[in-house]
Amino acid sequence: MRRALLLDAGNTLVYLDHEAVGEVAGLPGAALAAAERAAKRRYEVFLAEEGASHEDGWFLFMRCLLEEAGAEGGTAAIEARVLALRAAHDEHNLWRRVPEGLPEALERLRAAGWALGVVSNSEGRLGELFERVGLGGRFEVVIDSGVVGVRKPDPRIFAMALEALEVPAERAVYAGDIPDVDVEGARAAGIEGVLVDTAGHYPEYAAAPRYAHTVDLVEALLRR
Repeated sequence: MRRALLLDAGNTLVYLDHEAVGEVAGLPGAALAAAERAAKRRYEVFLAEEGASHEDGWFLFMRCLLEEAGAEGGTAAIEARVLALRAAHDEHNLWRRVPEGLPEALERLRAAGWALGVVSNSEGRLGELFERVGLGGRFEVVIDSGVVGVRKPDPRIFAMALEALEVPAERAVYAGDIPDVDVEGARAAGIEGVLVDTAGHYPEYAAAPRYAHTVDLVEALLRR
């Protein structure tokens, strides 16, 4: 029976384009990159709250990102920038940078017999994004919370991918960038969870395997 690698989208397959955010928000890309860890931690806490929506979490993350990066002008000015960022995001997802070597690594894993899928909290347009950034057609299933109406860490969203791939939980690995949402969510569904921590936001994390890049994870799986 084949195995499956399930992947988060943001900061696992596609990364936030800090320069594009900076162009809209009037902030240096480097400052935004440095602020992402703090914003991400606040987003993680928010998503763990019962009833918290992905949409509200998106706006919270962006507000925190701008605040941590030193945005000036008070609440109203920051809110205006966040709304401008949302308009830019709706036009072309701001999480759109694909790491070098990732498409080729995914193809090697597929050639080795692994099924590939995506399970992500998003706005319902991941298929469109993947086509735009050169990842289209690489996944047998894409489970987008904006389409299915269930979001991580709810184990049901992981189960949807397993059912579509016809792979049992014990034959699957899930990789994402937020411990409580991705790793623990996958574990609640009976799936091995691993952390992709490209920017080193969780240096102390030792509760599951931790990889700097998804390419590194793929190489490790190929050696199994």
